Amino acid sequence: MKLVRSLFLWALLFAVLAPAGAAAAETRTYLNTDAQFPSGNGGLGGPSVRYPSTVSVAGVAGTVTKVTLTTIDLSANADLDMALVGPNGAQVMLMSDVCATKSAAHAYWTFEDAAPIFVSQLSCPATQRLSVRPTNNEPESDNLAVDGGPSGPFTNSLAAFAGISPNGDWKLFMIDDDPTGTLGFEMDGFALNLEVEPPPPAPPLIQTVTVPGPERTVTVTVPAPTPQAPTKAAKTGKRAAALAKCKTKKTAKLRAKCRAAARKLPI
Repeated sequence: MKLVRSLFLWALLFAVLAPAGAAAAETRTYLNTDAQFPSGNGGLGGPSVRYPSTVSVAGVAGTVTKVTLTTIDLSANADLDMALVGPNGAQVMLMSDVCATKSAAHAYWTFEDAAPIFVSQLSCPATQRLSVRPTNNEPESDNLAVDGGPSGPFTNSLAAFAGISPNGDWKLFMIDDDPTGTLGFEMDGFALNLEVEPPPPAPPLIQTVTVPGPERTVTVTVPAPTPQAPTKAAKTGKRAAALAKCKTKKTAKLRAKCRAAARKLPI
């Protein structure tokens, strides 16, 4: 019983000290409802009135594994350049020189690397709800450096943010690169979606634990010695010889007396 109790205590100790499994990644969505439209040419050209429009993240432990961004009611044409800059300084061009023949209207586009299609370079039907890949058709013409915007170079992959801390400022820059344009752009806001993997659990604190218990007395059983058979006396033949002589006695009385005396002799 004492041995079973000791084993139970050790099993309980290892269960407490064993590291927990890594927590699964979780997606955090940050909603920005800043209205976006050009600040120049009467609201038809130049950088957005909020340049950049910022989402500030703080107090989130772990690392970024995936980033997506969803536009909310976006209307724009080929003049719009839109780039996301992360806390690590990486610059991703989400869209540039798209929708050349038909402008996007009231679009809800989710930009993600795994999307099956790019933003159309020509026709962008109204009220699209699509998952699209970051699309930059004419990277040589990118120019967002006005008013402190990013100067590039730009990447076309949101994986540029993988492995970084989610904390810091995430900045969305939007600009109509035709300051004399006649269409401009507008957007009601955007949702920044960060998939974050929590940090691994801290290693357990290993301590030496002495399990108390009474001293044990061990009883050793010593086997008893094997009894030895008694040693038989060697035969001398004296008794047999005397008994033989008793047969020569003449009377029964004498013979009985003789046999009684002979039986006292050694064999």
